[in-house]
Amino acid sequence: MRRFLCLLSLVAGPAAAAPTVAPIKVNGLGFLPGAQKLAVLPAGAGDRFEVVGEDGKRVFAAALSAPVSWAPSAERVRVADFSGLAASGSYRLRVPGLPLSDRFVVAPDAYRSLGAAALKAFYFNRSGIALDVRHAGAYARAAGHPDDTVLVHASAASPGRPAGTVIAAPRGWYDAGDYNKYVPSAAISTWTLLALLEHFPDAYRGEDVNIPESGDAVPDLLDEAMWNLDWMLAMQDPQDGGVYHKLTNLRFDAMVLPHEAMREPRHVVAKSTAAALDFAATMAVASRVVAAYEGRWPGLSQRMLAAAEAAWRWAQAHPAVHFKNPPDVLTGEYGDTQLADERAWAAAELYITTGKDSYGAAMQLDPLPPPCRPGTTCAR
Repeated sequence: MRRFLCLLSLVAGPAAAAPTVAPIKVNGLGFLPGAQKLAVLPAGAGDRFEVVGEDGKRVFAAALSAPVSWAPSAERVRVADFSGLAASGSYRLRVPGLPLSDRFVVAPDAYRSLGAAALKAFYFNRSGIALDVRHAGAYARAAGHPDDTVLVHASAASPGRPAGTVIAAPRGWYDAGDYNKYVPSAAISTWTLLALLEHFPDAYRGEDVNIPESGDAVPDLLDEAMWNLDWMLAMQDPQDGGVYHKLTNLRFDAMVLPHEAMREPRHVVAKSTAAALDFAATMAVASRVVAAYEGRWPGLSQRMLAAAEAAWRWAQAHPAVHFKNPPDVLTGEYGDTQLADERAWAAAELYITTGKDSYGAAMQLDPLPPPCRPGTTCAR
């Protein structure tokens, strides 16, 4: 695994010039005290290295690995393993003949700033809200895509909601690089935040990442997840429990700011089995997490569970509705024709939440094929 820590070397001058001696490459973010700690150096760096504190005094020393080749960067390198350094502090690596490494820290909270930044990234992708300078700094912008008047596309029409019906599906996060919103990709992202809060409830307790909801009685992690959960709930047809696959323009917006992009009507497009199962899994875990905040959101936990079970029933009745863009819709698909994993995921989350035996039985994956043995022809 240590070889995966090697970064591409920097090459100075024209392409024909020989590469310069690479500096010491170390994780500048830092390391947890008990974690493996590696750095990568040029193969000609010598045989030993030291770790020094901010005062320049040595706190750790060891031999470098034998030189090894790393084909992706066309380098021969040595590895410095200082996993035995567990004391918190600020350090650098020192090797004779090379500049000191960049500063790095060893600390129990070495990755806390990374986690906070990752959470804040969701805020910058919010749909339907202005990002003000107080919370967004240099990335402040006007509100875009309120999605309070969205059309039901012909592919999503139902008896209770014929084509052209106007619905509201505000909030949610913009997708990767465009201003549309997709249930499959949004579901796994939202579930990840909820799973972190469920399994590590203290991880973000009291964490203030400077979003509009910061300072309330709810962890910012859940406040941010709720921005997308509200939108997902609006993506379910209340008549039959089916879930629209995406909310989108017919074509991608131009590469402009959100408030400058709203030139075309937006639609909810086609229900799909994948969207229903992804929705069911996410709402099942959301129901468990939100139950602890009944005073903040009265009745929401039970509403989420009811929505999850309705989506499950729709998926059971429509086990293979695979999403494909209608001819007049040219935005991203997030199509999927292999749904055993989604079905197992949704069943597992619903079983955890409800304890119903039917979900326990349904979460079994399809049987795996026999192992591929040497000398045999294997199906792929």
